Amino acid sequence: MKLIFKFENCLVRAEKGLIVSFIFLLVALSFLQVLLRLLFHSGIVWLDPLLRHLVLWAGLLGAAVASRYAKHFALDALVKFLPGRFHRPLNLSTGIFAVLVSGTLFYAAAKFIKDEFSSSSIAFYAGDFGVKGGWAGMVIPAAFILIAFHTLLNIFRREDKGQGRRAG
Repeated sequence: MKLIFKFENCLVRAEKGLIVSFIFLLVALSFLQVLLRLLFHSGIVWLDPLLRHLVLWAGLLGAAVASRYAKHFALDALVKFLPGRFHRPLNLSTGIFAVLVSGTLFYAAAKFIKDEFSSSSIAFYAGDFGVKGGWAGMVIPAAFILIAFHTLLNIFRREDKGQGRRAG
């Protein structure tokens, strides 16, 4: 189990690095687009659809990282009213439910991406290069499988008293 948790820590570091990169790109490219519109009364046509997809990628990867720290799915209001002996069973049941829902959403998203590739849809064009809809939306099934993975490991992660989820 230690090896799996170590792998997860590396995976989370990679996820965080991608999120930071995507947000940096979002800010830089948005700023560039605003400057081009203000100074030259034009812009890069394909930049707006790219930025929309980057928001999707950053948001879904953020959801995956949030699930690692058990901050994505919470029943805080219910937990506050229940005695401490019910906290672990409640966390277990919500964790199992979240894994099942994430797995189901992964399956649906994978079918969607398969359909995107088979229909040869184009998400946007960058000059003459067409970015296929399947590649642009690939983060959707990836995020749901990451959420399921992190949530499943949270079920097996021991809690430190008073400190929430253990960092590693």
